[in-house]
Amino acid sequence: MAMTAESMLQRKSRRLIDDLRPFPGRLRLALSIGAICAISTVISMMYHFPEAAIGCYLVIFLMRANAAENVVTGVGIIGAVSIVVVLLIGIINLTIDHPPAQIAAIILASFIFLYLDSATKAGEQAGIVALVISFVLTLLGNIPLGEIATRAVLYAWAMVFVPMAVMAVYNLLFGIPPQKLLRQTIAERLELAAQRLERPEAADDLAFMDALGEGMAESDKRLMLTKLLHLVYGKAYEFLERGQAHSYRLLLAVSALPDEADGETRFELARICRSMAEAVLAGKDLPVFHADAFEGERLFDDIARTLDDLSHMAALDKGAAVNDPAVSPDIFSNPVHLQFALKTTLAAVTCFFIYTAIDWQGIHTAMITCYVAALGTTGDTVHKLVLRITGCLIGAFFGLVAILFIIPQLESVGGLAVLIFAVVSLAAWVSTGSERISYGGVQIALAFLLTVLQGFGPGTSLSAASDRIIGILFGNAVVYVIFTNIWPVSVATEVKKRTAMATDKLKQLAGLDFATRRASTALVASVQTDLGVIRNAVEMAPYEPRHMRPSRQDRENYAGTASTLNSLSLALLFRRDPPPVADLQPAPVASSSEPADFSSTAQPGETR
Repeated sequence: MAMTAESMLQRKSRRLIDDLRPFPGRLRLALSIGAICAISTVISMMYHFPEAAIGCYLVIFLMRANAAENVVTGVGIIGAVSIVVVLLIGIINLTIDHPPAQIAAIILASFIFLYLDSATKAGEQAGIVALVISFVLTLLGNIPLGEIATRAVLYAWAMVFVPMAVMAVYNLLFGIPPQKLLRQTIAERLELAAQRLERPEAADDLAFMDALGEGMAESDKRLMLTKLLHLVYGKAYEFLERGQAHSYRLLLAVSALPDEADGETRFELARICRSMAEAVLAGKDLPVFHADAFEGERLFDDIARTLDDLSHMAALDKGAAVNDPAVSPDIFSNPVHLQFALKTTLAAVTCFFIYTAIDWQGIHTAMITCYVAALGTTGDTVHKLVLRITGCLIGAFFGLVAILFIIPQLESVGGLAVLIFAVVSLAAWVSTGSERISYGGVQIALAFLLTVLQGFGPGTSLSAASDRIIGILFGNAVVYVIFTNIWPVSVATEVKKRTAMATDKLKQLAGLDFATRRASTALVASVQTDLGVIRNAVEMAPYEPRHMRPSRQDRENYAGTASTLNSLSLALLFRRDPPPVADLQPAPVASSSEPADFSSTAQPGETR
């Protein structure tokens, strides 16, 4: 047992080290987040806009590497909050003298936008709107006059407007354009393919599996923005469109390669992949490659053909369409959406009632925490709570050091900006990593900012700082109690859902002729995304309470399901005569007593 615990600790430590390693653009993104937060704070301090820390949180939470996406997000959030402000002013006029009506408005607004968070692609943006509306409405109890309350709402609008406007302008001037990110993605996939060819024994390589699980959705989004904004066109756009599709197909072909394939051929193909990656990053023409050079190497046919297509930027054949609606098809039939909105609203309102009843407004951060800590499955929520609590303690430590030793020495707002830039950039290094650690970085920055930004300037009150940290920890505790006891959603539910989705897509793929299947890289990428979620659910299972945690055998079955579906997807993409799928069950999630039956599908390692 000790050895098992040690091996698990070693595995988690290795993953943490991997997640903290630099990657192209990470330093630039972290420094950009730090700079935007510093500039936003200076503006808020100069014009006495409230809650600058929450505004900076929005930057840290929403900022992406893609400059175009950041501009669109910033403008979109400003537009949404502007509409919300108009609604809030009307709500204030109706409820200012009626506290029960205020509570009803908080509950209703929170529920509606959290429902949209769960059931639509609005996602976190809808959750942010719920946070802004609810937080502003909770302040009305301390503001007795309607005119003053209206002014407070406008200040709340400025709290969101300033950081989002700064983020949009900064990205217009200094951000990384999506076409450059697409080139980096193509080069990164080529490098990952080379590493996997050289080290086939590293079957659990995190970077490679993460790239597969990411699918093509992010690249497609960057392509769409590049096209809509006319950033590149003609042959330059064709290179990006075809290159990102062929490079992802290369990852699939490499993952399907049996471990026993010839080593010398592997190293030669890895060398070719690296030479192409260097050419992509340098903006040069790709070195010419012909698949005929590897004729007779049957096991490497798919890789050679894909490299040939990439080298010559072959036109993309039309494959199966990927159905990715903006609104979940089960928006009104799946009770999970309703339950998520109710649970999160209950957690937020519970915190509000408690700190209002005991007259401890200093811990109002508890309510904010409920909106940023709630997630779909219990395992995910608890995992993020662990990250948030750890990040909160680290951020509070940085804030305490700043209050005791640095802030008393500051003589201008410029010094405060430098302090915020340094600490937030450090936190952003963590938040820009994988989802395994990103929430920890967000919480480090939020706890630090809530500690040092008190009122309209840098704070030196240890009491106010401790209140805000206690609020964060209290909010985390409330979310944990509610999400683990009221309609808890096990990772097994997410596994079942994603297995059904992947199965349906594979059945769709199986019904096509071989030429269309070979061109359906996007559909297989969508399957890989589903399988990535299943693998992540298995990783999150140990965080669930013991009474609902899947057994070890169940988790092994889930992992086996993902492996089998992966093998079948590769067989359908690359083999002319894949295994039959007529008997594939729609949602083959096994329990420990009923192992999954995939006798009709390809087994791992049988894709060739």
